[in-house]
Amino acid sequence: MLTYKLLKNHAGLLLTGDYQTLRALHEVIHDVNERSPLIKYKDGPFLGLAYDLRKAYEGQRKTLKPPEGYPEIGPRFGVEVVWPALLWQCRALRASMAFIDTTKNMQAHAYALESVIEEGVLEDFGGDLGASVIAEWERINPAHPYSEEALASRGAVFCSWTKNQRKKGIVGLVGSFNPMYSALYPIWLGNGATNLVPPEEYEKWSAVEWPDPKW
Repeated sequence: MLTYKLLKNHAGLLLTGDYQTLRALHEVIHDVNERSPLIKYKDGPFLGLAYDLRKAYEGQRKTLKPPEGYPEIGPRFGVEVVWPALLWQCRALRASMAFIDTTKNMQAHAYALESVIEEGVLEDFGGDLGASVIAEWERINPAHPYSEEALASRGAVFCSWTKNQRKKGIVGLVGSFNPMYSALYPIWLGNGATNLVPPEEYEKWSAVEWPDPKW
C-alpha cells in the first residue's frame, strides 16, 4: 500500500510503501516512460521518479521499521520528493496513460499515487488553499512540452523559498506550468493575484541547481 508522511517546511512528501508496492509503481513508470508520446526526455524528470522509487525499495533512501509490537507488518521504504516535481510527475503519468494501452493494474497504481498526493496537499496546505493547489495541479498539461521544460526553474525557485514563501506561493507556482504563463501573468496581476513569480525571474532559475529544500 502506498502511503506518505509530510516533509518539513511545506517541502513535499516522503512517499512510502512496502517493497512490492514501490517496485510495482517503479515498473509502471518505466513502462509508461518508454511508450508515452508526451515524455520528451526519456532520461528526464519523469523517469526520475522511477529512479527514486528503486533506490527506496532497495533500502538506499529512507527505511521505516514496523510499529512496535507489529513485526509482521515488515519494513517500509520511502523517498523524499518536493511538491513541484511530484505534482508534475504524477500529471505526466496520468496524461501519458491516456495515449497508450494500459491495464487495470497500471491504472490502480496511478490512482493510488494521485490519492496520496491529494491527501498530502490537503493536509499540508489546508482545505481551501489545498483545494486551489489541486485545481491548478489538474490543469497542468504535459501534452505541451512547456510543462516539462518549466519544471527545472519551478523546482529551483521552490527549493529556495522559505516555509512561509512556499505556502503563499505554491498556487501561483503550480499555475505557472501553463504554457501561456507569460501572457497570463499581467492579466492575473490585474485581477488581484498575489505571490506570483515574474516569468523573467523563472528564466533566471532555469539552469540553476536546486538548492537544499530543508526537508
